[in-house]
Amino acid sequence: MCSIDILQVAREPVWLIECDTPIPAGFPSPAEDERGERIDLNKILLPHPTHTYLARVTGTSMDGPPSNIPDGALLAIDCALKPQAGQVIVAAVDGEFTVKRLEKRGVAYWLVPDNPAFAAIEVRGKDHVKVWGVVTHVVTELINGKLHEHVRARRLQ
Repeated sequence: MCSIDILQVAREPVWLIECDTPIPAGFPSPAEDERGERIDLNKILLPHPTHTYLARVTGTSMDGPPSNIPDGALLAIDCALKPQAGQVIVAAVDGEFTVKRLEKRGVAYWLVPDNPAFAAIEVRGKDHVKVWGVVTHVVTELINGKLHEHVRARRLQ
């Protein structure tokens, strides 16, 4: 089962420069006047800042297609969105957080892992499963360890 750790988020803008040059393969060296607008990463990842959180995934139940969410990835979770079938969500199952895909099978809802080595969980009522939010973005690192150096985790009690 995948579990998550809720992380503190800096709410001030995180500015990046958008590069207007297409990058088919390789990294361009655009001239200063060819650079695009500044992008606030918080506006992309945290559209509802008071209802959006970052969490780190622990486990491999979502590392298969279509989401391919690896162990250690950061999730942007929007608690203001109403979960829809087919979306990846964060839910508390018997009080333990997990990340799964919400599916409707007939009249029942299921929490389904993308990794076929793990079993789906039938939603048997609000006392058994409480949906916490919808995963809107996944941030992974390609150089192991760099993301962990800059983000401190804290557990929800």
